[in-house]
Amino acid sequence: MYNFILNMWILRKVDEKFVSTQCTRGRITEQERDMILATPQITQ
Repeated sequence: MYNFILNMWILRKVDEKFVSTQCTRGRITEQERDMILATPQITQ
């Protein structure tokens, strides 16, 4: 699930709220959430 959310983040398909929600639901860990949010997104 981490790789999927990471790719969606990079492509700007999800926002920070979505990523945090996935952490709350137990789909990713807090460490994975932090790594995703630290990853740059593509520019439009």
